[in-house]
Amino acid sequence: MTMNLLLAAAPGSEKLDPMSHVLPHTLFGSDWFTNHHFMALMAFVVGVVALLYVSMRVPVKADTAEGYVTRGRFTQIFEVLCVFLREEMTRPLLGDLTDKYIKYIWSIFFFALLGNLLGLLPISAFFHLLGVEPLSHAGGAMTGNINFTGGLALISLFMMVFVGIKENGFGFIKHMWPVPFKPLPLLPIMLPVGLLVFVLELVGLLIKSFALCVRLFANMVAGHLVLGSLIILALTAPMLGKSASVLGAAVFSFLELFVAFLQAYIFTFLTVIFISLGAISHDDHDEHHAGLDEGAMPGDSMDEMLTVTGGGQ
Repeated sequence: MTMNLLLAAAPGSEKLDPMSHVLPHTLFGSDWFTNHHFMALMAFVVGVVALLYVSMRVPVKADTAEGYVTRGRFTQIFEVLCVFLREEMTRPLLGDLTDKYIKYIWSIFFFALLGNLLGLLPISAFFHLLGVEPLSHAGGAMTGNINFTGGLALISLFMMVFVGIKENGFGFIKHMWPVPFKPLPLLPIMLPVGLLVFVLELVGLLIKSFALCVRLFANMVAGHLVLGSLIILALTAPMLGKSASVLGAAVFSFLELFVAFLQAYIFTFLTVIFISLGAISHDDHDEHHAGLDEGAMPGDSMDEMLTVTGGGQ
């Protein structure tokens, strides 16, 4: 992004504007294919290539224990991320259902992460230097486009409903309609109340998806705008400010790199939470939390609880 703004500041270039890196630009003379479509396609291709490369370097059969050791820095980092997402993020929420749906969790995380990271690369500047003008606006963060974050949120909404119905069947719908149909004399009163609760539950699902969409979109756009504005301020400042622009751009670029990982993690974590709310029935939740005193965590052992309460003496 820094290189894009530096090129924009060159003589004869367009007016320096941080919004140029955020707003969509059409490519190849098309009316609908934008740089964000191009970046989404790049994220998909890079993700598939990375997965194929990693899958060929992860051992599945070996004669010795050392043969199962994953080799290669990139493959090991990828494996660590996958294990963390499965064991530390997903399993505490989905439990035994983790292995059934972890592929979706991995997919949504790495797709959002690649979208964030590719948006930090000076792709448009690279094509501009090569003289490929049709791709001079090819860069940008696809996650800074609300249409793409909305698409990811809709997929997560589908997974919330799909997993809930698949795991609980009619119980998922029954949970959304908690009002009983008896006694019959009260049915004229209870029916409107049940309908209202059902509508509120549906609205709640939409609000969860909307929160996923807006959170990722707003944070990525805000980060790019702040970084772009600070770089422009440094470029248009006196000589001392121009000297400090390199350091400032580097510092804020590392900050955006952290934000790229953080926002992909938050989007995935919230998705897992929302899916688990429908996938795990309330009976399972009650059984899981049975016997816990106020302030005790689900991971506390019974011996620890007895020691704290004095019951182990």
